[in-house]
Amino acid sequence: MHGYVIIIQIYNFWGFKTEVSFKNHHLSRTFLRLDKFIIQNNIQKYMIRSLKQKKQSKKSKNSDDITESHTKLLLERFPYSIKDLQFREVPTLHVSQDFFLNPFKTIDDLYNKGYEKFGIVKLLLPSELIVPEKKFFSDLEMKLKGKRVETRVQTLNSLQAGEIFGSNTVGFTLQEYMSYANKFECSHKLQGVREVSNQIRQNEIEFWSIVDFPERYNEVEVEYAADLLATKYATGFQDGQLGNLSTINKNCNSIFQVLQEKSEMSGISVPWLYLGMKYANFCWHKEDLNLNSLNYMHAGAPKTWYAIPPSHSEKFLQYFNKKYEKERIHNPRLLYDIVCQISPIELAEQDISIIRTEQHPGELIITLGATYHAGFSHGFNCSEAVNVAPTQWLDEYDRASTEYRMDGNLKKVSFPLEWLLTKVVLMADQVKFTKQSWIKLFDKFKMMIHSEIASRNSILVLYEQVKIVEFANKLEKYDRNVCKICSNYMFFSYIFCGKCLKKGCIAHQSVCACSNPKISLYIRYNSEELQTMLTTLESKANQTTGQ
Repeated sequence: MHGYVIIIQIYNFWGFKTEVSFKNHHLSRTFLRLDKFIIQNNIQKYMIRSLKQKKQSKKSKNSDDITESHTKLLLERFPYSIKDLQFREVPTLHVSQDFFLNPFKTIDDLYNKGYEKFGIVKLLLPSELIVPEKKFFSDLEMKLKGKRVETRVQTLNSLQAGEIFGSNTVGFTLQEYMSYANKFECSHKLQGVREVSNQIRQNEIEFWSIVDFPERYNEVEVEYAADLLATKYATGFQDGQLGNLSTINKNCNSIFQVLQEKSEMSGISVPWLYLGMKYANFCWHKEDLNLNSLNYMHAGAPKTWYAIPPSHSEKFLQYFNKKYEKERIHNPRLLYDIVCQISPIELAEQDISIIRTEQHPGELIITLGATYHAGFSHGFNCSEAVNVAPTQWLDEYDRASTEYRMDGNLKKVSFPLEWLLTKVVLMADQVKFTKQSWIKLFDKFKMMIHSEIASRNSILVLYEQVKIVEFANKLEKYDRNVCKICSNYMFFSYIFCGKCLKKGCIAHQSVCACSNPKISLYIRYNSEELQTMLTTLESKANQTTGQ
């Protein structure tokens, strides 16, 4: 007699379908009856277990739980868990409405109390300052008047690759972007087993799992409407609303109060507006020239922020350069393009200190000095940010410009400090600083003037015949003269070779390889004028009373 094969499909306790083969015609009826019983029993167990899971799932769902898991029979656990994302909390302070009457006093207090070592602080503002969400977006839509905003196209699965983001140049109206963001949030399915009921923390687990293990997950693409210049689009603040970031730099102790025209430093002293959606993110970066920044959330879903204290800034930079060594060969400006997302888990494994917080509407995040920061949104929201320059920032300018220079000037300084402080001197009777701030300004300007005069004297000694030429227009904008060697602005002076027509900073002392260069020294202010400016600042420091 010929043998035969019996193939039975069995659902085991965990729901996996398997095939069991029996290649024997002498199988007893008893065994088959037993096997049938096992099959039926396992199916019943699985069905009962599934029903229990559904009931437990309904019971455990949090009110903020808006993300459903995939409808697969079984999902894998994420490679990260909530334990991996336990970081120190960003220092958080409650402030009253008085903060906006003298915001730089609060910033002074933060420095005086040592908060600079954290590099980031969260301020909780009075709840009465928060504009209701529906009213806020209705008012913002009226201000935008149907303007379309361009977006950055971000793919979570390639955030570690260091690829330049795509651009949606057609963009969205506010209503279109809101609909797009909400549709994404409703349709997005969790790509792993839910670990926690808190939706924000669950989002963190999924976000960083996809970023660090992109090949395991379906592609997730989002769009971020970032860097919308408030003067071009709109500010999110209401007319007369306390805390308007558009006017915050006009306050006492702000070095930027000397900027009279909004276009003087577009995008630095003028606020940016941001529209975000779930998983729209900002990659690791510091502010230009290590400036301080204020970021206020108007309305919508929260953001999660991560920051690296200034003391670990250099450690992060070294790790970044090592991690992206090959990529930087093709794109040396990779760090400054702000397109690389590294998980805080990975950075913590390198002993780089990480602190974390969640930002909700009505909360203000302040970054201080050389603080790398990154983060992402948990849904549709709107924020507004601006850079500020208290006098404590003066030393940060030197650190940042030195870092740019050591990195081959791949990052260009946004503006020359000589220009900004000269404006302070020329407007000394119109601007307001405390005595301590006037002293800091005087000390910094004194150092700059002494360095400038010493460099000029070196040029006069180095070359036999130097023609000194004063600028025809002393108020000429700072960006008219740029060094051919380091690409920095030459505000106070520059040297020019009449033979090869090259010009550069006097700090270089030489700008060409001519055997007998014909050197001219161009100066904006002569030594006597510089000394008069210094005397003006010294007088303000001596005459101002109080602290």
